[in-house]
Amino acid sequence: MTREEAEKHHFFEHFKTALDCDDLRNQKIKAANNKSLKALKVFTEVLGYLKDDALETIKAQAKEGEFTASDFTWVLTIPAFWGHPAKRFMTDSATQAGLVTDDTKDKLMFVLESEAALTWCLKLQSDGFIKQNHSRDSQDQPAGAAEPDTSCNDPAGSQEAVQFTVEPEETKVLLETQRDGKRYLGVDCGDPAGSQEAVQFTVEPEEAKVLLETQRDGKRYLVVDCGDENIHFTVDEVLEGGATKKLHNDSKDNLGGKHVDRKFKESLREIFSNEVWNVYEEKFPNEVQKMMYDFNRLKHLGEDVQISCPCNLVMLAQKKKKKEIKTFFGSVEGASWDDGSIRISREKLKSFYDESLQEITKRLGEILDKNLNIGFIVLVGGFAESQILRQHITDQFEPQYKVLCPLRPQEAILKGAVELGRNPKLVESKRKHPAWFKCLS
Repeated sequence: MTREEAEKHHFFEHFKTALDCDDLRNQKIKAANNKSLKALKVFTEVLGYLKDDALETIKAQAKEGEFTASDFTWVLTIPAFWGHPAKRFMTDSATQAGLVTDDTKDKLMFVLESEAALTWCLKLQSDGFIKQNHSRDSQDQPAGAAEPDTSCNDPAGSQEAVQFTVEPEETKVLLETQRDGKRYLGVDCGDPAGSQEAVQFTVEPEEAKVLLETQRDGKRYLVVDCGDENIHFTVDEVLEGGATKKLHNDSKDNLGGKHVDRKFKESLREIFSNEVWNVYEEKFPNEVQKMMYDFNRLKHLGEDVQISCPCNLVMLAQKKKKKEIKTFFGSVEGASWDDGSIRISREKLKSFYDESLQEITKRLGEILDKNLNIGFIVLVGGFAESQILRQHITDQFEPQYKVLCPLRPQEAILKGAVELGRNPKLVESKRKHPAWFKCLS
């Protein structure tokens, strides 16, 4: 957008974490230009956009038929600490956005982010998790790689293809065979013939057992949802039949991926001075956004990074301070000028993580000291893509606890939400508040 056009809009960043659950009805959220809108309006607009985009995508792919929002179940993922006021607020937002109506609120479901992520991880093969020597490229493989096999072709390697023909209702029963130690991965339900349904199962090889094996000795899972702003910790138990039960949850605020971004921005202020950076941020906010995007993309690598330095920043700095651009870096350790780019050393990059990692480690230690019979630490969320974070947690807690992170860890929550939408029984059904999933009418 041009500057004039942008001034007509509101830019909200990380608005979910700005919610004050004590006064949702009247709460306003401040945009980047210091203008404010009611939180309900912001959430309604976002959900409405996602709903319209989803329906357009489905319409473009569907060979026939018309679809409306009421044809689908809508699943919203929420943090574990959100209470009923926040869920009512989300229900109102979803209703005003057109996902559901007052008569179809039973088609709106809430699932906890940590439970969704664990549900997906429980389905993965062993190569569905990041190993410490995985490069970022290995994470960006095509969708479906290293995930539960849904192919109709003969499985390769040591896997064994087993063909079952069952009644559709019987298919649900197969999910409960875990209690007998049975193993399976993918289900590809083909076109039903008559009243029967052909189902292809791919049985796990022995070495593919990762998370499910802990059910036998009652081990529990400490799920660490590493988000942009906050870090959420939950302890979950897997019950007979594969359902999960939440035993403990808490969070650490403002220690997620954006904390590292803020440290990087502080470093830029150190290099160019507050005077220069404040003027640059005011005059060229789109360029600041691009620099932060580039850093956010590269910070996960755990190696030296180079960020392109815009010409406007160079000219502004040289004009304000009346010195060559290279001299700005003379007194800053770990940062240097490299032919149009700002080079940040690996050691400097790791220093941006220090405060966040220290607090995460401290909180993990406090939870593990509660003797909750935890066997695995499972890292999910966008911040878990960071090789620096994963290596730190592994160094601190293995081999006593197995540290695992799924490939593309941010997608684990999304994919787990879909699984829970298809089978809500995978989360413990004996909750004190059954409205946890179905919205209050």
